[in-house]
Amino acid sequence: MEMTPLEIRKKIEFDFDIVLKNQCRLRDYVYPRSIYFRLCREYTELTLQELAESVGLKTHATVLRSLNFTFYDMLYENKYKNYYEKFRRQMEGNPTLEHENKLLKIQVQELERVVEGYRFKLIG
Repeated sequence: MEMTPLEIRKKIEFDFDIVLKNQCRLRDYVYPRSIYFRLCREYTELTLQELAESVGLKTHATVLRSLNFTFYDMLYENKYKNYYEKFRRQMEGNPTLEHENKLLKIQVQELERVVEGYRFKLIG
């Protein structure tokens, strides 16, 4: 699934109910902004300076710090880590973890039926 930086930004802003251009230093703004920077670096061709300008920053230094430090701090918070992983799976066209879990549960049930059939043959 191909997304532009603007689409990535709009989705993150909508999902977290924030505006990434807000220069607030609260965690509720910093972590989503870090996710935005990381996703744009992975899936778009934007330079660090262009990323900075896309959220109203003057230089690339804040983007660099966010990618090198803040992003890894964010991974310790399940809410943000799970969001990032889910977003990446969507970008790569992979099923969500919830969908994979449903498929695995179905496979487990099928295998349990097969095992039960063998048990019945051994006993009977």
